[in-house]
Amino acid sequence: MYQIEINIPPEKDTPQHVKRTFLSVLQISEKELTYYQIEKKSLDARNKSSIKWIYRINFKTKKPIPTDVLVAIKKIEEKNKYIPLKIKGRKKTIIVGMGPAGIFCGLFLAIHGYSVTIIERGKGLDERVTDVENFFQHGLLQEDSNIQFGEGGAGTFSDGKLTARTRYEFYDFIINEFIKAGAPQEIAYLNKPHIGTNLLKIILKNLRNKLLELSVNICFQEKFIAPIFDKDRKVIGIKTNKRELSCDYLVLALGNSARDTFEKLYKENIIIEPKGFAIGFRLELPQKIINGNQHGSKAKYLPPAELFLSKYFDKIKGSVYTFCMCPGGFVIPASSEKDQLVLNGMSNYERDGRFGNAGLVVSVSPKEWNNEVFGGIMLQQEIEKKCYVAGGDGYKAPFCTTMDFVERKIRKDKTESSYPRGLTAYPLWELYTDKYMFFKEALIDFEKKFKGIISHEAHIIAPETRTSSAVRIKRDENYMALNTKNLFVCGEGAGYAGGIISSAADGINVARTIIKLSGR
Repeated sequence: MYQIEINIPPEKDTPQHVKRTFLSVLQISEKELTYYQIEKKSLDARNKSSIKWIYRINFKTKKPIPTDVLVAIKKIEEKNKYIPLKIKGRKKTIIVGMGPAGIFCGLFLAIHGYSVTIIERGKGLDERVTDVENFFQHGLLQEDSNIQFGEGGAGTFSDGKLTARTRYEFYDFIINEFIKAGAPQEIAYLNKPHIGTNLLKIILKNLRNKLLELSVNICFQEKFIAPIFDKDRKVIGIKTNKRELSCDYLVLALGNSARDTFEKLYKENIIIEPKGFAIGFRLELPQKIINGNQHGSKAKYLPPAELFLSKYFDKIKGSVYTFCMCPGGFVIPASSEKDQLVLNGMSNYERDGRFGNAGLVVSVSPKEWNNEVFGGIMLQQEIEKKCYVAGGDGYKAPFCTTMDFVERKIRKDKTESSYPRGLTAYPLWELYTDKYMFFKEALIDFEKKFKGIISHEAHIIAPETRTSSAVRIKRDENYMALNTKNLFVCGEGAGYAGGIISSAADGINVARTIIKLSGR
């Protein structure tokens, strides 16, 4: 098999033109082509005057490749498709949490013949969506059914990014399962694939149906209380708010908002350590400003643009940076505890909203709370309570324009926003007093690179606090929690992942380890 890269102008980016260009470059006809697949599609926007799509295409052909073309192609090996082998004997595994880590851990075990039960404290998707919409419209928060808890985990209400810093061994397996569950085929080759909340809802239902077809037992609205150990600290079951269940293996695939569960585990002598994360705001501005800055005159031919900005400060050995960009998306209330406010970003697949938003954050480390195990969670709660009060009743959020933030003066007390609960003007420079100058200097630096960041059209909304888990459950090389046997931890809440793909991959790694250990 061979591979070649070709460049396509944004205004000519159609499947037909891509294939015509490909055939022309190779000097072959379509009849002479025996295999054709887009491996990767990425946008090169470094030079605004010559923005182009770069296609990497795998192919086979009956015709010898012309000598002058050979320099532009390379030979590659075909990928081997993973074929699961069923294990004899149905070992019982309980998985706590039905986010990406829990779903893919359960799926991988089930297709290998394991008996799997998934325990989820939140509700199934349809009921969860109703609760979330009620919260958005009326401010009525259900503490176990919200943006954080319920089928699909916190990623259900997000941009649905399927990117990862590491090319995981089972990345293709994860992507193919998403496609089989209803995701668009393009996620297999886009450099920055995403699904969006609206498609994720469909995909999650189909993944659940597949789990059920594989005889996975799914229990919604059942809360994990504690593991049950034998005298050697080997897990033999769990306690929930409804019953006791026995198992051979226990997998904790918690979200980073499972604060009460972390405390219970700590009391059970599970070794937990504090972990750094990031705090700040959601930065929101009109999507047309982002598109213009990033894509210039080609913007009308391209998908809604993203922004990635960062400013390093030697004094804190860290950066103020943007992350979790939601083009054409919404700023949403993501609270899971009453009278506390936390925000997140969300987009639909089309990314066709008027505004784009991203986290604007700075890292914090355990030394800031004297390395106390739950000091980071206490810091999050302190900020979230303060912002709830600052916004006013009903989960309104405190905001100010970036111009007012830099000048430390509220001039504009109203603004248009995607945030559903309403905004209240507030001097946000008072929220993180020890970090204000870093945010200010970062915004000034960003404005030099990206026109419109400091303006009355751009604003920041507070707070962004749950960027990642504030704790890490210590585990060994077999993903097993220290000081235990057969208790595995994975995913974002345990402190080992950050996003849909990395969480799903971590869940699969735990499943593979269980298969390996039980096969001995």
